[in-house]
Amino acid sequence: MTGHAWDAPVLTYVTTHTPSRGERWRIRREIVRAGRAIMSMQLHEAPKSIALARRLLCKCDKAHYGRYSRVLRMLEAFILVAEDDLSVARSVLLDLDLRAEDTLAGAMLRYLDWKQGERDRPCTPDTADYLTTPVGRKALSHILSLCVSAAVAFDHLQLSVAANLATEALQLARTRYGNNSAPTTFPATLLAQVAYEQGRHDEAEALVRPRISVIRASGLLECVARASVLLARLSLHRGRHRAALAMLRETEALGLARCWPRLVSIASTECSRTIEALRFDEAQRETRTRSRPHPVLPTLNSRRPREPLSGTPSNSLKWDQALTFSIVENDLQRASAAAALGLIEDSYELLISCLRIGAARGLCMAFVDAGRPILALLERLYHALPASDPQLVDLRPYVATLLRSTIQSRCENSTSISYRSLSQRETGILRMIALGMSNKRIAQSLGITPETVKSHAKSIFVKLASHTRAQAVARAEAVGLL
Repeated sequence: MTGHAWDAPVLTYVTTHTPSRGERWRIRREIVRAGRAIMSMQLHEAPKSIALARRLLCKCDKAHYGRYSRVLRMLEAFILVAEDDLSVARSVLLDLDLRAEDTLAGAMLRYLDWKQGERDRPCTPDTADYLTTPVGRKALSHILSLCVSAAVAFDHLQLSVAANLATEALQLARTRYGNNSAPTTFPATLLAQVAYEQGRHDEAEALVRPRISVIRASGLLECVARASVLLARLSLHRGRHRAALAMLRETEALGLARCWPRLVSIASTECSRTIEALRFDEAQRETRTRSRPHPVLPTLNSRRPREPLSGTPSNSLKWDQALTFSIVENDLQRASAAAALGLIEDSYELLISCLRIGAARGLCMAFVDAGRPILALLERLYHALPASDPQLVDLRPYVATLLRSTIQSRCENSTSISYRSLSQRETGILRMIALGMSNKRIAQSLGITPETVKSHAKSIFVKLASHTRAQAVARAEAVGLL
């Protein structure tokens, strides 16, 4: 990655004080080197530059010591974040008493608050001015802030909000740093997660697959984990079992090499889940030759009172509490485990609660990834839902949608994304839109009227099934039109 992605944000504080001696310029150079090393995840080089800068700082005027020392402490905090030592990194940033101009450090502190997930304390406020076009040193902090907001929205099942925020961050990163640069990895991964959850597998893979080498080389642990699990699940759904397991084992090896135990745990857990799913499929194929009747699902009216399933909190999904994606996934895993053990009544109750949440929030692949027992239960549930029961009949179309998505995900050779092709003029206008040019500037460049540009833009939106300029650019990039 080129150095300009880091130069501006790190030197926000340094360049406001013009150094008067050569030693200060050498300190500035080492700060830039440390920043570039952090951005490229060369964590063994960054501490060397920081240590050299501190030795040079001892020779400088004491009046400037605090200024440069503060920047070096920020760099050390960023190294701790890259090493996934989140608690210590947060303590270092809080000790610095961040100011309004420390936009990148503030965005990183929001990232730490989100990852640690401590709800007993207020989250760091987002001080970014999104109405001002982010240029220069503010671009990277705006991208990170947008990504954190998108990730929080996704975790709280606000998929449309997450997609819009990630799309804006991806367009900004692509315009400022390049299409396959390190700043594009996190927003592209978040946007791919939304596309995957909504069943758009090809679009999700097109966003992550070309960037996986950059993600592994310079991405944060969170980005590497999400992208690797996403690609592994896509390979599993398409029948490429060996590729899925190989992806997870490579991720586990990367976690060991980077000293990321959390990544090793995530990859190991996903690998175990994948192997368990493959074994269940083999067991199902062996029992298909036997004529064993499916267990009958109990109806809501005929269920008798019972004790809740061991380890499963009663009424775990409630509308009056803050719902998160992990809560739904956890309850689906419990329902899958109960169904595999033959506890149909327990899994039935959990599944109904999850279906109501999923239908309201637009979830799809969360049910498919919960395991084959859930899919079998969904199929029986679809045929067993009583048409006279008003509490359940409204879920029947949604269950049918999930079953159709299951059938499509099992196909090994999936069809590619089929958007209508753009004309040569529309492609040229879309490239200018990707550069952030207004309709008036595009019209001046092409020698046409702004109304003609607007007409072409509407045609582009229709062909790419998008509603905004950022969404059109993101989809065009995902399918290879840009």
